[in-house]
Amino acid sequence: CGARAGRCIVVHGAGSFGHFQAKAHGLASGSPTNSESLRQGLCLTRISVTKLNHMVTEQLVMCGVPAVGISLFGAWRTAGRKITQAGIAAIRDSLEAGYIPVLHGDCVLDSEQHCSILSGDTIIEVLSREFSPKRVVFLTDVDGIYDRPPDTPGATLVDSIAVNADGSIDPPVLTSALPHDVTGGLALKLQTAINIVTQSNGSIPVLICKLESEVAKRACLTGELRTGEGTKLFLRQTEETTSVIASGWAG
Repeated sequence: CGARAGRCIVVHGAGSFGHFQAKAHGLASGSPTNSESLRQGLCLTRISVTKLNHMVTEQLVMCGVPAVGISLFGAWRTAGRKITQAGIAAIRDSLEAGYIPVLHGDCVLDSEQHCSILSGDTIIEVLSREFSPKRVVFLTDVDGIYDRPPDTPGATLVDSIAVNADGSIDPPVLTSALPHDVTGGLALKLQTAINIVTQSNGSIPVLICKLESEVAKRACLTGELRTGEGTKLFLRQTEETTSVIASGWAG
């Protein structure tokens, strides 16, 4: 397990960890008044999400993976929920030293509203720009992206999604989110995947498949995803995008 981990970055969501505390204290929207309730909520939320990060990191280490947990608080900052500082140095240093960084959605300080929440999806988008990985793989509790919520009768797995240069997709997908989810749910994950594909001019493929499956292992290690195993997002080639990619190769 450890010998095959290779050079990668793991980013996990919070699940039910942290979402309830963040929602109860309004951390996503913050407040310029920096209230006692907001500070208490931030502390409680971070206790919860860092506890999960420790559990995930511990399991990876037990499998022989040289994993190290890295939190965002203090190293990443926002202004009006937009990232103004991304703590990339610690991640880069960990990779160069042979470790696997394990990041998670976290609370960060915000210059306009005291604090905000950065989801794992937002983190992945930033890391994709900084590190230009060979691939980005989203692991979920279902086989991939469906044309409607997977628990809806008639829901069908979408094998591939063509992303146009303007960010639109084909076929269209209906999404939903849990009431306690303060980070955007599937809609944000899908938008993140679209952004990665378009911003990289299609050079970074995005794959979405089920966690704890042979499919997931193969997708992470080789980038291979067969029909019916998950969802792959790719950039729809046009005359314009082809010329952009060709000029990149020529350079």
